[in-house]
Amino acid sequence: MSLKLCVVGCGHFARIFAGEMQAIAGEVDLSFASRDVQRAAEYAAAFNGKASFGSYEAAAADSDVEAMYLCTPHHLHREHVAMAAAAGKHILVEKPISRTMEEARLIVQTANQAGITLMVAENYRFMAVVRLAKKLIDGGTLGGLRLIQLQEEADLRPSQWRASRELNGGGVLIDGGIHKIDILLYLAGRPRDVYATALPQVLNDSEGEDGVVIITHSKSGAVGLINHSWAKVHGREPNWVSVSGAKARISFDLAGTHVTIDDGLEERTLEAPGDRRGIIPMVQEFRDSIRQGRDPETSGSVGMEDLEVTLKAYESMESGQRVVLDP
Repeated sequence: MSLKLCVVGCGHFARIFAGEMQAIAGEVDLSFASRDVQRAAEYAAAFNGKASFGSYEAAAADSDVEAMYLCTPHHLHREHVAMAAAAGKHILVEKPISRTMEEARLIVQTANQAGITLMVAENYRFMAVVRLAKKLIDGGTLGGLRLIQLQEEADLRPSQWRASRELNGGGVLIDGGIHKIDILLYLAGRPRDVYATALPQVLNDSEGEDGVVIITHSKSGAVGLINHSWAKVHGREPNWVSVSGAKARISFDLAGTHVTIDDGLEERTLEAPGDRRGIIPMVQEFRDSIRQGRDPETSGSVGMEDLEVTLKAYESMESGQRVVLDP
């Protein structure tokens, strides 16, 4: 049975998402909801949508809608989760799950009380290269972990609500950088502490930070290093990850197609089977968790863990001190 999924909020990423879904059209039946009825109709026409709605409430009230993908601004996540849950719809909500831990707790509580599935749309951990890296790490290829580095420098300019510290919940860290936080936790586990510092500001029209460097320590002592910036002047660099262990090092570009292994004697390349963007397997996991009556891999609890580390990084930025996470 196909998943009847309504995309709520017809913005830029909703277009990317809908384009990806065309490859599994038999598995997912899309519909679209927007505050602009014409915009919703245009998306439905462009991406084989079964229906379009001129309001989010109309989509929630439709019996043909089984689940809702909340691709809406961060400050509206709590409100839209409550709306969808009240209608008994399963929810795929964009990252971050919310702006604050209190909002996140209320979102998870609302979903639990409604008895519906809640999943955070964290597609990065479903990318083929990230899945292969996890397999190699867990299989002992690297030996004991020592250092995980995640790097992104891009010329992206937050605008509208994303440029507002209040509406966004911060700057580029809580927006795109939380992807790196999730990968770090996925590959190395929950850190015991975090230190973060903002880079000198370039984007003066953005209230939040436009670049940040984060250092973490895992319980085993492995160091995590994240450099995430959206203010690079000269175009876009590849987003790359490097993981060093006692025996070997692996490296890959995010959304790439292969992982390189270097053990000091030879360097070899492994093809990463699966989806490059991670969007299709993410949606398949959402569907399967609904059908099987289980928690999805990136459940509300996982979204809360990512948010907690992100907010601790902000706390460190403000205090200039290393922040210890609760055990």
